[in-house]
Amino acid sequence: MNMRNVLTIVYFVLTIYSFSGGLVHGVANYSSWKLISTEDFPAVHKLVDRRILAVYVPFFFLSVAVNILLIWFHPPAISTMLVVIAAVLNLFIWVSTATQAIPIHKQLDQAKSTELIDRLVKVHLYLRLIPGSLVMAAMALMMYEALGAAS
Repeated sequence: MNMRNVLTIVYFVLTIYSFSGGLVHGVANYSSWKLISTEDFPAVHKLVDRRILAVYVPFFFLSVAVNILLIWFHPPAISTMLVVIAAVLNLFIWVSTATQAIPIHKQLDQAKSTELIDRLVKVHLYLRLIPGSLVMAAMALMMYEALGAAS
């Protein structure tokens, strides 16, 4: 198996893992944080964030790096435009996370705020989940192109 195919498979796996993990974390956790008591919230939030940092964040960052590499090293059957679109969307998610979500999380480490949780839910939906869904659609089209060329 050549490097292009290995990179492509790694990208597909990391993208599915990252999107799924982000979807579950954002949808299941964020809104339920309103149910945690004010006094317990900072400790719970810090614990959850540490775990997310360990099991999710490295894989998302790696998926973006592999996506960027695929711009130059994708299989010929896969459209360069799809790879670039996915990379731009992934970079948008990355920047949105760094500039919008992380500052909210840092504030939530200090104290519970329903207003901040609501903002985080909106940031997650509009700046991460919707663009992430478009990344998944682009990736599905890439898979279709790659599998179509293989048959």
